[in-house]
Amino acid sequence: MRLVSIERVKSGDVLGQSILGIDGCLMLREGTTLTENYINKLIGIGIIYLYIKDSNLEDIKPEDPEFVEFKSEAVKSLSRVFSKLQYSDTICIKNTLSVITELIEYLIDNKEIDASYLLELKTFDNYTYIHSLNTCVLALFFGIQMSYSRSMLIDLGMGALLHDIGKTRIPIEILNKDGKLTDEEFNIIKRHPELGYKMIENVKEINNRSRAIILEHHERVDGKGYPFGLTGDRMHKFSKITCISDVYDAIVSDRVYRRGFAANEAYEFILGGVGSFFDFDLVNVFKDNFSIYPLGACVKLSNGLEGFVVGHNKGFPDRPIVRILYNEMGTKIAPDEISLVNKLDICVSYIIV
Repeated sequence: MRLVSIERVKSGDVLGQSILGIDGCLMLREGTTLTENYINKLIGIGIIYLYIKDSNLEDIKPEDPEFVEFKSEAVKSLSRVFSKLQYSDTICIKNTLSVITELIEYLIDNKEIDASYLLELKTFDNYTYIHSLNTCVLALFFGIQMSYSRSMLIDLGMGALLHDIGKTRIPIEILNKDGKLTDEEFNIIKRHPELGYKMIENVKEINNRSRAIILEHHERVDGKGYPFGLTGDRMHKFSKITCISDVYDAIVSDRVYRRGFAANEAYEFILGGVGSFFDFDLVNVFKDNFSIYPLGACVKLSNGLEGFVVGHNKGFPDRPIVRILYNEMGTKIAPDEISLVNKLDICVSYIIV
């Protein structure tokens, strides 16, 4: 399958990866033949990119259906928690804890899974839930690379999944404002970590490590974050992990008020935030294990050739394995696979979507 801009999708193309709806149910299942009606509906709900089947890239497989089901259950659980909070301050997270455990077990058993498979596509109406899910899964991926114990991963995952729970107390017109926030509106937004912390303060299943994430995920290591201006030595490590995961997913996402960063720009933003936003050691973990270019992305190389990312080289996120399919003139040629880690005179110029 290949990653493609929705504007380039044609009627008759086959969906390569399932899309979740706001309630966690499958909106469209992998293998669905797309029609003009489907394509227009996807555009209408804010889908910018999606995976479609491609005979040249059959080795890039869709997500394991088991993993899709785990993520679906996580969104359903989060949706139920957020919905109940609109009418009551009582939170029951027993099902959420079960979902986190299942996600952890899956990721532990599949620790070699490519990080580019971890991010779920967002629509305008499911953004909050899918962003929370992506932040959770990325944070768990961090923790697994760092050989955290199962109990540590459960606490990390729980806090990351619920990190934005305080936003249920922020007016929706401020959260989804199409335009720059006023100082007053931004100050209201900045209250959500403390609001979230108060909401889960007496939930016995959520311990102090998870609570720290909810309270501290907008702190910065240089002390210029909020709500307390904590410096890195005073922040919980789980909060620092969630901060990177939260920011990375947020900046690659398209919102009503802006387009998301390109993957390589988001990567550079994380690296550029070392010592100010982010912890040095954790950014090194990110650099070694997270990939800039999604599998199936079409890229133009500095030598003029064009192809698709089919693999990554651990520790070299900007030098993927590329299957060349087009020459400098854009003419299709016999496939030729190159690993840019062995071709230091060639680099990726840009992604073609």
